Amino acid sequence: MQSVPGRIVQRATGAWKALAPRERRLALLTAATVVLFLLTTVWRAAVNRLNELDTRADALADTLLNYRQQIARRAAVESAYAKIAAQHSSQWSEAEIHDRLRQEIYRLARKVPQDLDETGKPLNVPNEMGNLVEIPSLGKGEMTEGGRGYRQYLLNLRIPQTNMNDLVSFLERLQSSPQSLRIDRLEISRNPDNPVVSAVIDITRTVADGYTPPPELADFLKGGSGGQTDGQAKVSPKGRIPLNPEDWTVKQCTAVREEDSGGRPYLRIRAVEDGAVAELPRRLPAKTPLEMIVEAGVTGKVTLGVGDADGKTYPTPEPMRPGGTHRYTVRFRPSGSGERVACPRFTLENAGAAVSLYALLIRDVTE
Repeated sequence: MQSVPGRIVQRATGAWKALAPRERRLALLTAATVVLFLLTTVWRAAVNRLNELDTRADALADTLLNYRQQIARRAAVESAYAKIAAQHSSQWSEAEIHDRLRQEIYRLARKVPQDLDETGKPLNVPNEMGNLVEIPSLGKGEMTEGGRGYRQYLLNLRIPQTNMNDLVSFLERLQSSPQSLRIDRLEISRNPDNPVVSAVIDITRTVADGYTPPPELADFLKGGSGGQTDGQAKVSPKGRIPLNPEDWTVKQCTAVREEDSGGRPYLRIRAVEDGAVAELPRRLPAKTPLEMIVEAGVTGKVTLGVGDADGKTYPTPEPMRPGGTHRYTVRFRPSGSGERVACPRFTLENAGAAVSLYALLIRDVTE
């Protein structure tokens, strides 16, 4: 008995033989047209897919090029942003903000403004070239709550007679200042028979609170990486201090070096019992006014201070604020010659309290 496929082939062969020659040619032409249509459809789909892949590849290449350009500019951008970030602190009082703003305005009023130090203060450089514009006095400033996370300080200043080009240059400097200055009001007046002008300017300075800097911002604490060791105290004790866990003396707590989610290294100090203490012993010059700058975040109750060899802390320990990363400044003066000082000394009052120390700087203070 013949199979089903065999019968189908036999019937198709019989039907084909029954066709006239003209009908056979028409059937072959129809089959060829169908095959050509299918091939054309497949080819067009393939070409469209290739075109889509080419377009996507071009877009990815442009994105990659853009990323490479951004990476190439990243160092310069971060460096410029670090200078601006150094001009912000949630700790500054109204008087400190006014003083920094006053220094910045007088700096920009020079023909050749001096550079800023690592904390954003103008360097003490003589004004040999004179001033671009004269500012006899500054008005009394006013602090306002600008909004969530920042404050605003308003200040009025008057510029007596000067030429227009110098005034425009001074205004450009104000707008590009790292202190985030904004010109809210500008009044320029001139006598008809006099080419010089005078101006009244209202300036607003924005000060960010609770600022958490990027990893590269730790470079604002420049000034050296320590020196040789003498037990646990440094021979070169000032400048930027490296955060090595083995240099610290810990009691009822641990100190390890870790990295945050952004890859920024920090020293993690965590209390395992109540009343834990972590300190960094250093030999410091006697009777020299010094300043310690700490950039850290804490959880729990933690105080910051500077201690002597007897375990006493001076000046009065300062409570550290939980939540975010903050900057603390402690001024002190070692009493003994070559005294070994705990600088800094963290006291963690409860078990589980922790300190995330990102940067530490010790430097001289000019009185």
